[in-house]
This record gives sequence, structure tokens and C-alpha cells, in this order.
Amino acid sequence: MGSKPLRLACIILLAAIFPAASRRDTFKQEMRFGVEAAQRGLWREAMFRWDKIIKDEPDNPHLHNNLAVALESLGQFDRARAEYTEARRLAPDSREIRNNLESFLDFCRLSKTCGAEPAAPGAGGAGGAPGAAGTAPQPSPSPDGTAPPPSPAPEGTPGDGG
Repeated sequence: MGSKPLRLACIILLAAIFPAASRRDTFKQEMRFGVEAAQRGLWREAMFRWDKIIKDEPDNPHLHNNLAVALESLGQFDRARAEYTEARRLAPDSREIRNNLESFLDFCRLSKTCGAEPAAPGAGGAGGAPGAAGTAPQPSPSPDGTAPPPSPAPEGTPGDGG
């Protein structure tokens, strides 16, 4: 009977497909939830969501960018710098990520709250410090292609953390 091995092969194939689809749906849900939390100024919740899914999506530059925006908003500047740098490494041609990193570095230089800062990458055309030149780091678009609007500045920082 050739149908039993065929059925078994189909079951194995479906079992391999559905967990991957389920993980992708979970990623989209967590990403969307993080974006919605950021839109409401709930930066700890956004950070928690993005930090959680980054373990499964370590090569996603937009996820690193979003986490960096949340960390910056929470005043965790060392971690924010690391996440912006990783996002930039993963997507060197992304203007959005470059602008966010440059704005963050400018903010650090002007406010002197981030410790010793390296020089901004690509010495020309920095985006300006958050709030200083009207540009502020923004979370990357959610999986459905929408970007959250700018949020109010977290207390204690001169700009809008994203």
C-alpha cells in the first residue's frame, strides 16, 4: 500500500509548514503590538515586545531600529547605540536607519548624556539632534507597511525618542 507512506510524507510536510507560518504570524502580531505600544508612549512595553522577538529575528534591521528608538526613549543610551549600530550594519543603505543613528549621535554629542561618543558615520548631512532640528528617530514601519506617528518626548530628554 503506497498511500500510507504518502500520507505520512504529507503529514510531515504540513507539520513543517504550519509551525513556520505560526512563528511568522506571532512575529507580525508582536511587531504590531510593539508599534501600537510605541504610538501610545508605552516604551517599556514596546521594548519588551521587540526585545522578545529579536531573538528569533536577529537579522531584521527594522526590528533593531525600533528597539533602539524605544531604548533611547527610556534613556538606555548605551543599548540604544548598540541597536542603532546593528540596524545600520544590517541595512547600510537605509536612509531612515542612517538618519536615526546620526540623530541619536548628534543628540548624545549635544546633550553629553550618552558618555564618550564616537564620531558620526558618514560625516556629511547628519539628521540633527532629536528636537533640535525637527527630526526625531522613528520606529520602522510595521509589517503591514504603516509607520507610527511621532510620540511625545519622554520626560527628561530634549527630543522625541521616536
